[in-house]
Amino acid sequence: MPNRGAARLLVLLLAATVLSLARPASAEEWVPRPVLNVDFPDPAVVAAPGGLVAYATGDLVPHAWSRQPDGPWRRGPSLLTHKPSWSREGGVWAVDVARVRGRWLLYYATPVKGMGEHGRCIGVARSRAARGPFRPVGSAPLVCPSYAGTPTAQDPLLPRDPTLPRAGVIDPSFFRDVDGSSYLLYKTDRIPSTIRVVALTRDGQSVKSGATSLELLRSEGVLENPVLTVRPEGYVLLASEGDWTRCGYATTWRRSVALLDWSAAVGGVFLDTTTTGLCGPGGADLVERRDGELAMFLHGWTCRGTTLPCVGSGKWDHKPRQRGQRALYAAELGWADGVPQVTDWLRAR
Repeated sequence: MPNRGAARLLVLLLAATVLSLARPASAEEWVPRPVLNVDFPDPAVVAAPGGLVAYATGDLVPHAWSRQPDGPWRRGPSLLTHKPSWSREGGVWAVDVARVRGRWLLYYATPVKGMGEHGRCIGVARSRAARGPFRPVGSAPLVCPSYAGTPTAQDPLLPRDPTLPRAGVIDPSFFRDVDGSSYLLYKTDRIPSTIRVVALTRDGQSVKSGATSLELLRSEGVLENPVLTVRPEGYVLLASEGDWTRCGYATTWRRSVALLDWSAAVGGVFLDTTTTGLCGPGGADLVERRDGELAMFLHGWTCRGTTLPCVGSGKWDHKPRQRGQRALYAAELGWADGVPQVTDWLRAR
């Protein structure tokens, strides 16, 4: 006579095994982890001799460096030696760094007079090394509205658009086209938001003679942190959209066949909390790897000193008990018919 107790036990064990295989992984198991879990917002990352250097929003541009994208990352001091004479006190926002003709150039947005508490304009600094020190170039802003209390900028946004707020310009982003031409993209602050582009000289330190900036995109909401790359299918622009303090902040993509005409661009959402599990994935930057492919770095909110994303609603910069911070994430980037895709999220070593 068969052992019914043993048979029942075998059935239960088989059922438990099937359930364990069918059960979806918990959020803690599948959600990406930061490669640097400290407050490191709006990352700009470059490949330099010896590894990678990352720069963040903060006083005089704090930085970190690593030999590999997944770390270990080490934090370092601020790299901008001083603010230019036309600046006033306040933090430097969302920089970009590029190597142009043997020099490292740092484009930064710093507060100026005449545009309220947060009004900023864009300057450029240079260094012989990716880890600085960077010293401001020139005695006037590179880009600044004509109504600001500064010396006249090389790109004064003339004629002024009365539909835009008097809030200055932020989020500079360098782009080199396939023919070697250099451009600077940036955002006009507050809403409606616009992304503009202006041609630069070959050395990247000045606006090209006779050039005027051109509006590429406009949004009634927040559209910021432009990053441009070129693919066989056209020019691809990544940008951040939404409220940077909330989990709903997201990274979007757009593609255009023409650099200076985005009226027929296609696009969509690239990274958001639903598709990634991250809280507010934004501030993305792209870095070309040694094999010619691209790596991507971005920030997202983590809470309570853990490597897990903040969960819930509200403004995470207004919740001191949660200890929210914008940590640094890294991913390998792939493409499908000109559409960006994350092929793998990297984890800290």
